[in-house]
Amino acid sequence: MLYEPTTLASVARVIGETLEADYGIDPAPLFAKLKFDTGKFVRPGSRTPHVKMNELWSSAVAMTGDLWFGFSVGGRAKPGDFFVLGHAWLASSTLSGAFGRLCRYSHVIITQSSELSFEKQGDAYRLIETYPDGAARPQRAAKDAGFVAFLNLCDAVTQGVVRPTNVSLTVAPQDASARYEELFKCPVSYGCEQEVWLFDASDLERPLSGSIPEVAEATDRIAENYIKSLDHSAVATAVSRMLVQTLPSGRSDQETIASRLHRSRSTLQRQLSAEGTSYRDILETTRQALATRYLKEGEHSQAQIAFMIGFADQSNFARAFKRWTGVSPGEYQKAA
Repeated sequence: MLYEPTTLASVARVIGETLEADYGIDPAPLFAKLKFDTGKFVRPGSRTPHVKMNELWSSAVAMTGDLWFGFSVGGRAKPGDFFVLGHAWLASSTLSGAFGRLCRYSHVIITQSSELSFEKQGDAYRLIETYPDGAARPQRAAKDAGFVAFLNLCDAVTQGVVRPTNVSLTVAPQDASARYEELFKCPVSYGCEQEVWLFDASDLERPLSGSIPEVAEATDRIAENYIKSLDHSAVATAVSRMLVQTLPSGRSDQETIASRLHRSRSTLQRQLSAEGTSYRDILETTRQALATRYLKEGEHSQAQIAFMIGFADQSNFARAFKRWTGVSPGEYQKAA
């Protein structure tokens, strides 16, 4: 099913703070260019379309010229930047409990792509991140920020430094770096199908001094209700489904989609705005999801895919795809 994935707006705020504090770059023009509603940055739980977040990551890396920009962003993130998940983490009785909450409530941060699981095997725990077929992989800078922020969350609740004993990353072998070994402080494998972090059970089962069971239970309820609320995007889902049907015909303009959904254009705009998205954002996300799926299947040429997702020619499709993912359609298909 195609849907409009979203990310906590606070992530964009942290990116902006990093640009300004660490690189001396005013983020305001970039936010304006990408049409970010910066008012959301101070409203807890507010969200922004993931397609915009991808553009923000790409633009920020290009502006700084720093391929390790994600490390800087992750280092600046604090528990409160992750809304209710951050508070639930701080109140957990053990890191094992915190990891379990991360798996259950990861969609608080982003409602897209990966699936997290957590399991015990003998004297060790494995935290596993997998990507379903057709799911778009996050950009490297976003992944790097996640790595650093996750370890900082661990440090925030433990009295000592807890690190994995072994890490397997989906990061491409050509991007292997001592930066990762320094971060994880353990052996690292690259080019893997899954992200797998191995931890000693004794580290994760040690009681945490900041545990508050009543707060943990309360934040669990808030997180569950919040995630349920994210599913209330019926109009956005209907638009996405209609686009899947109409993109090959070239009749996928907003007026046509509104008419097919028995709404006026203004009514459709108002309903999508109430769900925190827009027709343009859904169009971009749907095209990206279809393009990555078709490229992975390998049954169509790039020219055919361009036509199937509503582009006039292959060159326009190639430019849009690189903007979405950071790589060309050919590079993506080769890696897949």
